[in-house]
Amino acid sequence: MASSFPRCFRLSLLAILLLSHFLVSAACAETPHLDAVEAQLRQLAPGSEGTVWKRTDGNLIAGHGVGGSHWLLQSPDCWGQGDCSSATGAQRLADAIRSDIAAALEWVDITTLVTYPDGMFQEAIVSGLKEALTHNPDITIRILGGTPPVMGSVDTGLTETASNYMDRLKADLGSSADNARIIVAGVETSWLYSWNHAKMVAVDGKTVITGGHNLWEGAYAGGPNPVSDVSMRLTGPAAESAHIFADLLWDFAETWSQDWWSRLFYVEVVKGEGFNSITRFPTPHEVSASQAEGDAPVLALGGLGFGMDVPGGTAGGLEPANDSEATCSRLHTDYVNNDAEYSVANPEEAGLRALIASATESVFISQQDLLAVCAPPVSNSCYDARLFDILADKLIREIPVKIIVSSPGAKQSLAAPYSNMDQMTDITDILIRKVRARADVDQTTAEEIICHSLQLAPIRIADNVDTWANGRGIANHAKVICVDDAAFYIGSKNLYPATLQDFGFIVEDSKAAADFKKEYMDVIWSASKHAAIVDFEEGVCNF
Repeated sequence: MASSFPRCFRLSLLAILLLSHFLVSAACAETPHLDAVEAQLRQLAPGSEGTVWKRTDGNLIAGHGVGGSHWLLQSPDCWGQGDCSSATGAQRLADAIRSDIAAALEWVDITTLVTYPDGMFQEAIVSGLKEALTHNPDITIRILGGTPPVMGSVDTGLTETASNYMDRLKADLGSSADNARIIVAGVETSWLYSWNHAKMVAVDGKTVITGGHNLWEGAYAGGPNPVSDVSMRLTGPAAESAHIFADLLWDFAETWSQDWWSRLFYVEVVKGEGFNSITRFPTPHEVSASQAEGDAPVLALGGLGFGMDVPGGTAGGLEPANDSEATCSRLHTDYVNNDAEYSVANPEEAGLRALIASATESVFISQQDLLAVCAPPVSNSCYDARLFDILADKLIREIPVKIIVSSPGAKQSLAAPYSNMDQMTDITDILIRKVRARADVDQTTAEEIICHSLQLAPIRIADNVDTWANGRGIANHAKVICVDDAAFYIGSKNLYPATLQDFGFIVEDSKAAADFKKEYMDVIWSASKHAAIVDFEEGVCNF
């Protein structure tokens, strides 16, 4: 039977269908890395979608228009200089924090690692809050610090209680603190094992700054040996994801601050005068609906460490990694590598591995370390076995892998180490063993595979400057991954085993990725490559 549709219409319909197929295919191809991560997370932890992890569109990777790419906040940001005592990177971060907080109309969330903010960062927070409170004295201000054992229980130069920080903050705010809705908490979710490590400043569900920076002036602002670190700023719907993650932390604080035993060892909560007559704990957050600011797709990615309720439960989970070399002690559970429930509670680990696994052209990693300190039973994983499996697979497939870590032994002070491994070959030793097993080759062939595709170096700030003038090693605190120069992660999650609460963003946006490559990836490698122990481009391979 002949079709009743006119031929020209049939052709037009066919063209539309073909065009639609092309557009859909193109759209699907725009974010292959985010798609891969999202698929992994949906399989592993579907119950925590929207809380622990969440994908959003309509974001703008942007800053305040002050210097550089504006959104990329790195310190000390003095590449090429042997003396970084006058570097301004930390001040730019503080200025961005101040500007965002000053614009607040409804809600400010700050999460950090104790000790609480000090120096230029405290000044930025105080200045921003003073301005914001003039616009709306009923803004809710939540400040939560992760408290490693003892760190939140006493007040010393290296530790601080929530009560002491509240006193400091109120003194700095002066009359602006009168009747203000401020709440401060110090939280350890599992004694000796887990506490908040996420670093964020989120405002009104509209803007967020997150990354590796603790809000400590002494670590970042000039001085003889500042720590290198990276954070980022964005506006748009992903900002609310930060508030939602903070809600989970505050839910824990609310529950456990009611019990005297938990208050003694785990949680301290201090409310400002604006909460004295309010019985309801300030959670969940309450902000106006987020609006699209741009077109960047972003995946917020968190992990809950130990001790917290996991949205959707912990059923399922990953099979054991089955790498006995990755376990520090046979007497204690290696949660990172062998515990299924832990893998569901901490989807960020599988998500970051999925990001690296999605690479088809290149992998870039900038981290403090890839190995942890073995200290059973508190720390019982030497390294993430699945991560090294993926890195070995990339090298076997001749996909270039570039890794920059802290100089072995680097420290900001005697009490603040920024390196876990003894020597750079600790990393290549594991990679060689993994390549041998996964490619079923001998030692010599495994070494040749690594020499052909790996670049591995300790961080340097300037070419041929291997230590600071005071003799201390150069420290890297960044938590950064980039694949195919197209998608990148910036957050608080280390790639070495650490069972803490963490948060960050994976961004797949061409302009932001180009900025990131030009302003960070290229410059850090240019400064560090002379110290590389493996560099396939230069024919260096020193095991």
